[in-house]
Amino acid sequence: MAAVAPGHEPAPAREPAAGPSRNPALRALKRLLYYPAVAAVYALDGVEWALAHMGGLYRLLLVPGFEGMRWRLGIWRAWRAFYAAHARVPAYRHYIDSRGGLPDIHFDRKDITPLLAAVPEMDKASYVKAYLIAEQIVGGRLPRRGVMVDESSGSSGTPTSWVRGATERRIVSRMMQLSYRDSVDRARPVFILNAFALGAWATGMNVSISLTDSSILKSTGPNIDKIVETMLEFGPGYRYVVMGYPPFLKTLADDPRIDWQAFTVDAGYGGEGISEGLRTYLGQRFHRVVGSYGASDLEVNMALESDLAIRLRRAIGEDETLRKSLIRTDYGVTPMIFQYNPLAYYIETNEAGELVVTMSRPFHIAPKIRYNIHDRGHVMRFPELKRRLLAAGRDDLLKDVRTDLPFLFLYGRSDMSIDYYGANVTPDSVREVLYGMPALAPVLSTFRLLSYEDETTTKRMEIAVELVEGAPMPPNPEMIEAEAFVRLTEINADFLNALHRTASPDNPPRLTLHAFGTGPFEGGQRKLKNEYVASDVSYDRL
Repeated sequence: MAAVAPGHEPAPAREPAAGPSRNPALRALKRLLYYPAVAAVYALDGVEWALAHMGGLYRLLLVPGFEGMRWRLGIWRAWRAFYAAHARVPAYRHYIDSRGGLPDIHFDRKDITPLLAAVPEMDKASYVKAYLIAEQIVGGRLPRRGVMVDESSGSSGTPTSWVRGATERRIVSRMMQLSYRDSVDRARPVFILNAFALGAWATGMNVSISLTDSSILKSTGPNIDKIVETMLEFGPGYRYVVMGYPPFLKTLADDPRIDWQAFTVDAGYGGEGISEGLRTYLGQRFHRVVGSYGASDLEVNMALESDLAIRLRRAIGEDETLRKSLIRTDYGVTPMIFQYNPLAYYIETNEAGELVVTMSRPFHIAPKIRYNIHDRGHVMRFPELKRRLLAAGRDDLLKDVRTDLPFLFLYGRSDMSIDYYGANVTPDSVREVLYGMPALAPVLSTFRLLSYEDETTTKRMEIAVELVEGAPMPPNPEMIEAEAFVRLTEINADFLNALHRTASPDNPPRLTLHAFGTGPFEGGQRKLKNEYVASDVSYDRL
């Protein structure tokens, strides 16, 4: 069994030895804490609302030195959000009442903060799809104006509509502008090229709306020709920031029509993770490659890659001791690492290792309380990260630190993997392997992780690789296949055990190379985002 980094094991919520009904002292403590906590939370609401209308001053909420205060206020804010949603949202009131009613929330004796683990989780299937949209709105009615409706990509099924009110959109815009300003050099005029899907899709819409006031912006959508034509038309006098999905950015980086030495271009990615191999590859064309994490269900820009987060992730890939100290090694993948605002989101990890998010601000018209987005991950506060880095002798990573916000370690979707003799193989780990191979990365368009039964009903595992359009078939595909699975065993201990101890010798995993648009890639992408996993597939092999 693979090791789990200390501090990341799922653990039951810490509760007082005696319940509140049997502990008069604890009841008195709750009453004592209630009024100052509520007063502080409501004061924070007013300050945040005001700062959201005052441009760059919003960053005052995030200045370093107040890590503990932000963390505790964030938990109390989430606690208030739970009770407010139960009181004001018809669907949530029914949801909680049908599951036993309001739970008795205990307190963490160390931090003197509420423990929300007693509150039932929700997700898209159990809550969003189970109730009418109007029932999920504060007051049970959709406001007549100031509401934006967008859609998720439908990568998990039928597209879903999401509603966002005016104040929450203004705050998201302010955070996106601050994130963007911290991520690029503003020495010359900035020209943003929004390559996310447009129309009703959440990310593309929010990027355009949020950044128009802070820069020059053109929403091209994921169209290589439009981006190239725009850059050639406006010339190299701007600092371009291309925002899109990683596979699209990789295709753009390979485009020969741009004189990359003459242009200054940054890349902002979202929607899926990247490997450090891909970041290095993109770095040959882009000056900076920075990602953000979000979810259409919640908000599109919940967390951002800081310089420290990027340095930390690279160090984890190179330093095995640090890797074991900071991350869960049983997942077999190097997590993406972001920093986020604990005043806005209270993020927990449940017993299944999945992130459970509470939207703590009071400005959401469709609140989400302990919402399971089925992403695997965990949170580490800055003081704990600092302690572990010092213990590992890696305090060099803490140079030029500008923020003490908590870190979010993201391992990918919990439901996006296939089994190979009991080992979970994820698209994230395969991406890390393929983009780290010099012989393959330059000609790689995309890939799919396939699971299927052959003619003898034997379950097979295959990594199908699509080459970029017009690329010749690489020589020695057998060597590429062998190298890929050796690399996979190096980062996934369960796969190593399965390959060498569990798997039948006549059923090894396969890696196949396919010309553009052929084999399992025939017909192109059927969904907005790249499809990386397919089960029970059938196609004519080359």
